[in-house]
Amino acid sequence: MKGYSENYWAKRAKQYNKTNWVKNNSFIDAFIGMIPNKHYPNILEVGIGTGAVAEKVSERIGPLTGIDISQEMIDKINHDGITPIVANAHNLPFEDESFELIYMRNVIHYIDDPKKVFSEMYRCLKPGGQFLFSQVVPPDDSISKEYDWLVGRDIHYPTKSEILGLFSPFHSVKQDDFVLEKQSIMNWLNNTCQSEDEKATIIERHRATSAAYRLLSNYEDASDDIFVDIRHFMISGKR
Repeated sequence: MKGYSENYWAKRAKQYNKTNWVKNNSFIDAFIGMIPNKHYPNILEVGIGTGAVAEKVSERIGPLTGIDISQEMIDKINHDGITPIVANAHNLPFEDESFELIYMRNVIHYIDDPKKVFSEMYRCLKPGGQFLFSQVVPPDDSISKEYDWLVGRDIHYPTKSEILGLFSPFHSVKQDDFVLEKQSIMNWLNNTCQSEDEKATIIERHRATSAAYRLLSNYEDASDDIFVDIRHFMISGKR
């Protein structure tokens, strides 16, 4: 996944739930609220992480299977309604048309080949099955390059237009935005950076950012932190 080693994800697993967005109940409720029905016999989460969304889905909709590339993330999951499996999203270990519902949240920017992963999810979804997807996106497509530069980790955050392109095989598409307001950059960096140098570089970039980004993200620079609005694009469709 974009050159990120197993060791990186092992470290991330220890801190993963401390990042503000991961377990934000309002965000999870809005995401699950995009699912049109309340019962699906077979459900798959791709990129389950530590299971924050899966716990709510299993309790409100039904038991599910979740895959993640990280054994350490999978080891954090202990819930009767979740069957966690270590697997790669590029080659899902399931038969064609296995699931009525597949969902993914905030994973695709780490994926080497998004088209391949979307193709795999489409393959595993039953005809008429529902696919639900959410992803951090730039506050506007026009500042996509700057947004990637701010993060500075050889990561591309897809724009809304790019995501809609990936959704072209699906029909009955519905979309919405969820904005997490005044999110702490230091919270994100303290729980995701691999070194102090990396943290310092990203802080410096945020303080050198453009007027357009500052306006679009409701940028606020405090003495010991930076606060911005983070936009999540939520979209669903049927096979």
